[in-house]
Amino acid sequence: MKQVLVRLASLSPGAVIVADVVDPLGRLLVKGPVPLDEHLKNLLLSRGVREVFIEDRRTVDRVESDEAIRRELASLEKRLSRFLSEGPELSLKATIMDVIGQFYREKR
Repeated sequence: MKQVLVRLASLSPGAVIVADVVDPLGRLLVKGPVPLDEHLKNLLLSRGVREVFIEDRRTVDRVESDEAIRRELASLEKRLSRFLSEGPELSLKATIMDVIGQFYREKR
């Protein structure tokens, strides 16, 4: 099954978060997969997490939406910018973004 990015606020207890969850600064908060309960949902929301990945059970062959990919790349670029901000690090950041972008293009 494919993973889809969904708004955390829209999920009910019992949903399974399938990917690791990081805060806006890139710190690991939860190691996936993990079942969502009300306490975990409130904790993640209080830490600034707005979206999480769950399994899309509606279809096996669903392709990730362009919007989900764009959001994931933007999130990654933001996290990388905090660590790789000048000189040779900018080249490393560009290389990482290029490789990940290529990965998503090849998946299509």
